[in-house]
Amino acid sequence: MDFQRCFQMKKNVIRIFAVILAVLTVTIITYFDSFLYKNPIIRIEQTQTIKKDKSTDEYKNTDTQIEQKLTGVFLNTNKRKQRLTLKNTYYQSQLLDQKYHVGQQVILSKSGHHYSIKNVKRDTVIVFSLGLVIILLFCMQFSRGKLLISVLLNLLVYYGFVKLLIHNNTNLLLLMTVITSLLISGIALLIILGPNSDALMAYLSTVSATTLSILLSILLLKLSGNSGVHMELTDFGLQPYFSVFYSQVIFSVLGVILDETMDISSSLIEMKKEVNDVKEKVLFKAGINIGRELIGPLINILLFIVIAEHLNLILLYLSNGNSIGYTFTMTLSLGFAQLLISAIGIVLTVPITSFIASKIITRRAY
Repeated sequence: MDFQRCFQMKKNVIRIFAVILAVLTVTIITYFDSFLYKNPIIRIEQTQTIKKDKSTDEYKNTDTQIEQKLTGVFLNTNKRKQRLTLKNTYYQSQLLDQKYHVGQQVILSKSGHHYSIKNVKRDTVIVFSLGLVIILLFCMQFSRGKLLISVLLNLLVYYGFVKLLIHNNTNLLLLMTVITSLLISGIALLIILGPNSDALMAYLSTVSATTLSILLSILLLKLSGNSGVHMELTDFGLQPYFSVFYSQVIFSVLGVILDETMDISSSLIEMKKEVNDVKEKVLFKAGINIGRELIGPLINILLFIVIAEHLNLILLYLSNGNSIGYTFTMTLSLGFAQLLISAIGIVLTVPITSFIASKIITRRAY
């Protein structure tokens, strides 16, 4: 028994080192893959600050405009190994522009005989970040294959959703969002849990809780006449306001409900495995107790996300002399509306999942 355990540990260590080696290899390859790009790429070898201009607006906000002189070497095209000098102007706040550093690789655009910086070459950072996630998954012995496959498939579904939106009228946005959310949740549960009653149980719970919370929130908003909820304040004023707002809500509430459903379901399944003749009422009460422990952390997580997402806008409004009441109305009204709808869904998920899970689990042998 000890020999088998030792052999398995060595096997896991070898796998982890193999994954680390593969990630490092791919990362290094992407650092030298400039020849694959059509746009010219340079590696910055020298930077020099030419001048600084400090400015202050009527609200006493200060910023500094800085001009850089950049010297780099071409990494591709027929100008490879030739040197190039560019100028870059950015603000110290780097809100819409950025400062460049020695060692960075940047993609250029060409207009006539003049070059300008188009973007930073980020494939190396992206590949390394994804590789780090894979390494951590292997170290923690999660179901790596299933997780990665479900993520990739859901990315494909989302890509198809975006492509369809581009070629179709946005009046279909809400319907397409509902179909996409059903597909995404179904794919995730089917791959992670497998084609069995556990996946069906979690899927029914997720869809039921999400649907009920959305319908209940629509009813409440209708009864209140959308009082205090300014849907016209959606980012960039995208229309139709109702469809855009509820599409955002569906995706946000779906993710947290899916997580909560799987937590409750998996816990009740383990309970059934430990006590084979457990009663349906006992499972239902256990699910309620588990859900009570999940509600608080999940709502707090969403609250922190809302605050973090809108913090920059809050600071911008306040720094421009707006009152706290007006600032919160213009920046957080939609965020808190989404939070309340998600909170309704989180609370409703507990009894719904507990009920469905207790019914299915007691009728299945584990």
